[in-house]
Amino acid sequence: MLRTLRPILVGLLVGGMSLSACSSAETTRPRPGSSGVIPPEAPTVESSAPTEDMGPPTDVVSRLIQEALESDGSFSYEALVNRLGTPESVETESVANQYVQGQVDTLRTLVYTGIEALVYDVTNDTKSFLVRLSIFSTQYTTPEGIRVGLGEDRVVDELGPPTRRNASQGKMIYQESTPTPTSMVVRVQDGRVVQIDWEFYFT
Repeated sequence: MLRTLRPILVGLLVGGMSLSACSSAETTRPRPGSSGVIPPEAPTVESSAPTEDMGPPTDVVSRLIQEALESDGSFSYEALVNRLGTPESVETESVANQYVQGQVDTLRTLVYTGIEALVYDVTNDTKSFLVRLSIFSTQYTTPEGIRVGLGEDRVVDELGPPTRRNASQGKMIYQESTPTPTSMVVRVQDGRVVQIDWEFYFT
């Protein structure tokens, strides 16, 4: 089981709120990691500033992950941009609010090299939430020491057996139910990690 993961899962994405809506994107490009090529197991790259072919600095991303875990995902769109820098693209999607009839809120996906951050903005309110943070690059390491490129056995050695698996999608799901639902999803292909998602619950 996770040793340091704090409870924060996004019920929005796992069966709570319906996300059927129109979407648009300022820029479109293939999702990172969608090529099917599995990155080799390689040492974590340390960097103090982003470059053209690298995403946000590793130390910034590590702090963001830890703070998000400690704050139940309470990060606004502006706060994420301040931390991670200007995204390569921002994809937007309109979503019907599950609790307020007739209200339409906005999902924004901030796309960076090796990272995507999904933010839910509540219309006519100052509230916004980090819904999901995804990592596709060997550059970044989780607070538990997991990164893209590691073998599946190493993940189990570090975190223990997953709460459950979705074999058809290659997902190892580490989830806690108290005090609020929490999930970290490790996606595996051909025995190696290709993506790590943190999913954050909010109400």
